[in-house]
Amino acid sequence: MSVLVCENCSKIMQKKEIIKNFSYNFLENQVYAILGKSNSGQNELLNLITGRIMLTEGQIFLDGLPFGNHHRHINKICFIASDMRFSGQTNILQIFKMMASFYPNWDSYYAYELLLHYNIKHHTAFKQLTINQKTILIGILGLASRANITVFDNPMESVDLKDRYDFFNFLYQHQGKYPRTFILSTNLIDEIDYLVDKILLMDHGKLIAHFTIEEIKENFRYLTGKTEVLKSLISGVKIIGVEERGKTLTVCIREKLKKDEIRKYQKYLIKISEVPIQKIFIYLIHLREKKGIS
Repeated sequence: MSVLVCENCSKIMQKKEIIKNFSYNFLENQVYAILGKSNSGQNELLNLITGRIMLTEGQIFLDGLPFGNHHRHINKICFIASDMRFSGQTNILQIFKMMASFYPNWDSYYAYELLLHYNIKHHTAFKQLTINQKTILIGILGLASRANITVFDNPMESVDLKDRYDFFNFLYQHQGKYPRTFILSTNLIDEIDYLVDKILLMDHGKLIAHFTIEEIKENFRYLTGKTEVLKSLISGVKIIGVEERGKTLTVCIREKLKKDEIRKYQKYLIKISEVPIQKIFIYLIHLREKKGIS
C-alpha cells in the first residue's frame, strides 16, 4: 500500500494560481472525498497528485520518495480521466490487456464480472459505447486496476441512479476485500458518505477544511423550530447557516450538544437532526464569501 504526501503545493496556470499552498497526507487504506465548486481547483489537484501536470512550487512524496514519472511510481496510481480516448476500433478487451500490462495487480476476472453486471459486451469498440457506458467503463478500470492509490474525478456523475448506486456498493465491497487508498472528487457526497473516511473541502485552490465523517456527524447539527422560540434560545451559539421558511427557522450549528442542551431544546419542541454534508460545505463557503476570503 502507499502513502501520498503533499507539502506546500502550488500551481500557476495562465498567470493564475489555481492551487494555493496545498498540504495534506493521503494515508493508506482510506477513502477520501474532495468537495468544491467548479472553480475550487479540484480537477487541477487530481492532475497534480497523479503526475498529469507539474507543480509550480512544493513537493509531492509517494512512499517517502519524490513523486515523478518513474515506472515504480506511476503504476502505483490509477487515474482514468473522464476525457479518456482510444484510437480507431480499440475494443474493451484490448483496453483490459493494456491495463494488465501496466498495473501488476490488475484483476481481469473482476473487470469481466462488472461488465456482465452492466450488460456491456467486451468486444465493443470504445468509440461505439454510449456516454453512460464509457463512464461505467472508466469506473470498472479504476476498481479492477487494484492500484495502491485509485483516483476518480466525479465517478458515475452522469449515469443512471441505479447504476451509480451499484457502482459505489462495488467500490465499498472491493475496498473491504482489497484495502487501498481511494481519492474521489465528487458532487454526490451525501450518496456515498457510508464509504468515505475523510472529506476535504476546497475553495479557490485552497484546502479550507477537512473532517472525518464521524467529526461531521458529531459536531454539526440542525435545530428547527418556531422562529421566535428558536431565536430566543440560540444567543451566543456559533451558527454557520440559516434557513427560514414561513414561521419556521432552521439553523446549522457547529457544536457538539451536551445532554442538558439537548433537553433544553427538546423542552421547547426544537427538532435536532443531522446536517447533510453537502449543506455543511455550502454554509462554510457562504461564510467565507461574507468575510471576503478567497
